[in-house]
Amino acid sequence: MSLWLVIVNALVPIAFVIGLGYLAGRIGLLKAASSGILAVLALEFCLPSLLFNATANMPTSEFQNWRFFLGIALGLLAIYLLALVIALVIFKKTIAQSSLQALCSSFPNMAFMGIPLMIAVFGPSAVLSVVIGNLISSFILLPITLTFLEASRSAHLARKGSAVLWIAIRSALKKPLVWAPLAGIVMAFTHIPMPPVWEKSFGLIGNATSGVALFAMGLVLSGLRFRIQAAVATNVVLKNLAQPAVMWMLALLLGVTGTYRREMILLGALPTASMVTMFAVRYDIYTDESIATVLLSTLLSMATLCVAIFLTR
Repeated sequence: MSLWLVIVNALVPIAFVIGLGYLAGRIGLLKAASSGILAVLALEFCLPSLLFNATANMPTSEFQNWRFFLGIALGLLAIYLLALVIALVIFKKTIAQSSLQALCSSFPNMAFMGIPLMIAVFGPSAVLSVVIGNLISSFILLPITLTFLEASRSAHLARKGSAVLWIAIRSALKKPLVWAPLAGIVMAFTHIPMPPVWEKSFGLIGNATSGVALFAMGLVLSGLRFRIQAAVATNVVLKNLAQPAVMWMLALLLGVTGTYRREMILLGALPTASMVTMFAVRYDIYTDESIATVLLSTLLSMATLCVAIFLTR
């Protein structure tokens, strides 16, 4: 299969389903607010089922490449910390606003775009990189951000940072997106066989992940207000350009080669996760900037992902 055919097969279906969701919102078939229902379906049911099936049936040899996992973790954290410093020092944001700006710049859209893109380019085994990325985000990026956001609330100002962090971690552990792949990993390492009826049941709902998530993303985009600011442009540059470049450098430094290197780079090239806007709306902080970042990052990713696929062929 030619390189351009790979790119077309990977990105056109994604753009098509996002476009359907956007069209449904723009012509009034569905309200943008309805995307919340689809997001719950995708994030709480479909994606955890897909990740559980994928990890439970994954050969344990796939988990032994520690350099690959370390590279993903460092790539996510490096951009987060860089963006946090930029927000605090250059844009003079509060710590809560800065944490959301850092999340906008470093949190790839693994749930909505990562699964279909990785499977289209690399096949089902690439789901592991999304699993690892989601776990790192759930246990590191999100708790750090939640700590800053919760600490900014007057009701939590009296709490110690460690207490707020523990609350954030416990909250993450309750999410199916975290414990489902962990349960699958336990089954893989303990060699517990997956009953066929389980595999078919989780597969039935899990296979709906890509379509539901991408349609929901398009619906979200149809209702976003769009305004480019300096902070938004900075976020997009860090997310769409700097993060894949950092992933590439880390892969070279750590000796990650072959398909694993390509997966690291493409994971970094994914646009900003739309989940960031949910945090912004919930805490009423950095809302306009996060919405604009998600929209602009997603639109530009159609070009930057093409380049990333081409350069890593």
